[in-house]
Amino acid sequence: MATQLPTIGQWFQDIPMNRLFEIIGQDQYCATLDIRYEDGEIDQIDLECWAQMSVVLANPPQDWRSLFELSDEQRLFSDDIIAPAPGTDVLAGLEPDSQFGWDEF
Repeated sequence: MATQLPTIGQWFQDIPMNRLFEIIGQDQYCATLDIRYEDGEIDQIDLECWAQMSVVLANPPQDWRSLFELSDEQRLFSDDIIAPAPGTDVLAGLEPDSQFGWDEF
């Protein structure tokens, strides 16, 4: 049974399922853990289930980073992050919306 609370970035092996996974997020408000299996599948488990799981700390797979790298073809169709040039005011060109009266806030 899992007795310790995991930290983000730790890898574990689920003994009965024989699957490796990494902790990628924690939501203490909802008491859940976000995990990513070595094949890239993402799942969420609650802390009650975590306490019942048979897991051990594990080393990450040797090629786990290559699973998340994009090929040249995938890069063509990926969403690009567009950042404004430093020193420009992106909101300067916006005008208040008087049609709905929202400019009064």
